[in-house]
Amino acid sequence: MKKTMKRMTAAGMAAILAAAAFASVPVSAEENGSDGYYIEWAGQQWGLSAEEIEEIKAMNLSFAIETPTESEFGYGQMRGFEDACEALGIKVAGEAACELDPATQQSNMENFISMGVDGIVCQPQDADTAASRFDPVVEAGIKLAFTGSKPQGYEAGDQYVTMVTDEFAEEGALAADYLAEAIGGKGQILAITISSVNEVSNTRDGAFVDTIKEKYPDIELVEEGGIESASDAASVASGLLARYPEADGMFVTFSTPALEVLDIVKSLGMNDFKIVTIDLDTVCCLDMINEGNIAGIVCDSAYYYAAAAVIGLAKDYLGQEVEAVLAGPGKQVTVENMREMWQWSFGTDVPDTLSEALDGLGM
Repeated sequence: MKKTMKRMTAAGMAAILAAAAFASVPVSAEENGSDGYYIEWAGQQWGLSAEEIEEIKAMNLSFAIETPTESEFGYGQMRGFEDACEALGIKVAGEAACELDPATQQSNMENFISMGVDGIVCQPQDADTAASRFDPVVEAGIKLAFTGSKPQGYEAGDQYVTMVTDEFAEEGALAADYLAEAIGGKGQILAITISSVNEVSNTRDGAFVDTIKEKYPDIELVEEGGIESASDAASVASGLLARYPEADGMFVTFSTPALEVLDIVKSLGMNDFKIVTIDLDTVCCLDMINEGNIAGIVCDSAYYYAAAAVIGLAKDYLGQEVEAVLAGPGKQVTVENMREMWQWSFGTDVPDTLSEALDGLGM
C-alpha cells in the first residue's frame, strides 16, 4: 500500500492493513506502457493516452476512495483504485470503508474534504438522503465518481462526473437461475435481502425475487428476511430456518452476510441446503469447491469498477466528455472458472488456500 495514505476511520484503517496482504498483478485487458493506460470496461477500451497522462501528472491531483464494506470486494476496489492512480500519476490521499452506514460515510466525506483531495470514488448509502452528505463535497469543488448508485436529485455533469455500475438486475436474475438449478428446479426457498435503501442491493435482490416468481413456477419463495447490515444475517437466518426447516435453499444478498448464514446452516447440519450469493469471498469459494452449502456465486469486477471511476475523473479534469453511466457485466462463478473470475473481479490471483483446493481438483 502507498505510504501517502492517511488515517481515516477505524474501519478504513483495518481495510488498508488487510488490503496490504494482497499483491496486485497486471490484468491482460490493461495496456500499460508508452501507448497509455487502458482497461476494457462497458464494451470499450477506456483510458488515457501517454500524452494525456502527462497532462494529468502535471496537475498533481490527489484522489480518495471509500468502499461500501471492509471485505474482499472492498480490497478489490482499493487495488483497482491504486493501480489506476499509479498509472495516471495521481496521489492516493486516503482510503476508508463505511460498512453501508450513512453516518460513517458522512464522517469519511468530512475527512476527505479536510484533506483537500481533488476527487473521490465511492458508493452513496441510502440514496434518498445521500445528497445531504455529498453537498459539502460538491461545494468544496471535489469531483465525484460514484459506484453503483447516486444521490437522489444528483445529475451527471453537475454534482458528479459519472457512475460506474453493473447490470444489477442481470446479476439478480443470474443468482435466481443458479439457485433454481441447484435445487433441481422445484421446492421451497428463502431469501435474505437488504431492507434499507441501497440501490445496488435493492436492484439485485428485486431481480432475484422477480425471476424466481416469473420463471420458476415450481419454486416457492416462502419468505424474505430483511437485514440492515451483514451482522443481522445470522439472527434472521436462524428465524427463517426455524420456521421453514424443510426449505431447500436460500439467496443471500451478498457474500459477507452469506458467511453468517453459512455458519448457521452448518451448525444445524443442513448438508443438502443450497446457498447462492453475490460477490466473491474466500470462505464461500472454498465451500463451493468442497461441494458444501454454497452452490453458486455471481460476481462483478470490484477492481475495474474503481479503475474505471479513476479514469472517468481524470478525463473530466482534462475537459473531456464522460458518459453519465459506465455499466459492466456480472458473471456466474463456477469451480472451473474461479481462477479467471477472481482475477477479473479483484485484480489478483486466488489466495493460496483456494489455489491449493483447485489444484486438488486439477483446476
